[in-house]
Amino acid sequence: MGVVSDLAEAVNFNEDGLRLLLCILASYPFGAIYRTFFYNKSVSTQHIFFIITGVLMYLFNSGLAILHTFFAIGAAYVLIHYFANNKNLVYIAHGTFMGHLLVGYWFSESEEYDINWTTPYCIMVLRMIGLCLDVHDGTVDIKKLSGDALKNNIKTPPSLLEIAAYAFYIPFTMAGPVVPLNYFRQYVAGQHLTKEGTVRGSSLMVSIRRFIAGVVFCVLNQWGSFWISNAFFNTSDYYNLQFIYKVTWTTIWFRSSFYKYGACWLLGEGGSILAGMGYMGKDAEGKDLWHGARNINIRGFFLGSDYNSVVESFNIGTNTFAKNHVFKRLRFLGNKTVSQAATLMYLAMWHGYHVGYFLLFAYEMLSMMSQDQLYSIIPRVPGLRASLDKWYVKPFTWLFGKVIITTTMGFAFLTFGLIKTKYWWDPLIAQYAWGYILYIVIWPITFQILKKMFPKPKEAKKID
Repeated sequence: MGVVSDLAEAVNFNEDGLRLLLCILASYPFGAIYRTFFYNKSVSTQHIFFIITGVLMYLFNSGLAILHTFFAIGAAYVLIHYFANNKNLVYIAHGTFMGHLLVGYWFSESEEYDINWTTPYCIMVLRMIGLCLDVHDGTVDIKKLSGDALKNNIKTPPSLLEIAAYAFYIPFTMAGPVVPLNYFRQYVAGQHLTKEGTVRGSSLMVSIRRFIAGVVFCVLNQWGSFWISNAFFNTSDYYNLQFIYKVTWTTIWFRSSFYKYGACWLLGEGGSILAGMGYMGKDAEGKDLWHGARNINIRGFFLGSDYNSVVESFNIGTNTFAKNHVFKRLRFLGNKTVSQAATLMYLAMWHGYHVGYFLLFAYEMLSMMSQDQLYSIIPRVPGLRASLDKWYVKPFTWLFGKVIITTTMGFAFLTFGLIKTKYWWDPLIAQYAWGYILYIVIWPITFQILKKMFPKPKEAKKID
């Protein structure tokens, strides 16, 4: 047994997970080195620093599986230099990188949550697809672009060295987020520095805060894993619980499981901010903003009381990628709902082949649609909107929303967190599949009744 194995056993941590965590934590010493010695060096020198440090971490984490990343970098170079103006590049890029990832899943997936070369590579896939499509957008008439494509499109394709540096930038290469190449270029070009050409001092405290938050998330995850392991849901202790306690323990387990993702993102963000990455200008009071590398909004994650607020606060980089490079490029389908469904199924497939992944994302869409239907009914009920807006009512509406989204998301997460059908089927049935019944049976019937009781008001006749 090696040092990492011994350490993993000592702290009750999966060895592969510990290797990944150590790679993310390495962004702090490397970030300190960068902000001290390399931030004001030539672009090429910075690129070489990013490549060397990133390769070292990849070798430590994945060994020779780093060859998959080299393939992605080479494929991206070929696509953007020889197929940039090809109208089919969108499909070619998705097919090349996603196809490679899916083949990797096929040969490496097991019955547990796998942490192997595909873990950082799934982030690499999004980064390389986004790069190819941004370069493609750079060949399109600017009048045909909108939204983020206006600022992210790339007129000058990157060199092989720049692609490698973009791929191996340590704070992002292991756990995300996915940032556009144009933003990365601004960073390397020194546009995030002060007028004096130094790394902004405000980054230190922000980096420390994100680091502390990441450590807290790690502790919460470890505490939760100790008290409620995945195996608990297939024991007599769980099956003998009353329904309300099954839901409660599932919800607690779901929250503690999610902390491991948040921990990785927070620690990675802290390392990137330490290196000066993440600057987004100043606020109205002249204070530096550092949310350019953010993948989780802590306030929204804890205080959000509807599905929109929670989804928008979690895995921000991936959600932005899905919006810009999947959803918006499905306009040809001619139906927003179909495009949303296709996007969510794409994200499910990006996670792997397990049926539970697809069920989770299908449930997400179902719950979001149900929420939109509820919001459409509220204005039709006389006086309801005014009552809900009263200050003394808002705490109760917040609590109601928080309980609903947390418990239903916990229920849905069973199919994702327990991975295999044989592990999540019985626990789900033991809860009477209440989350599915709520949004597939109870709410649709309730919605139809409410629609008839409170029809849309007829538009007032126009007065000439």
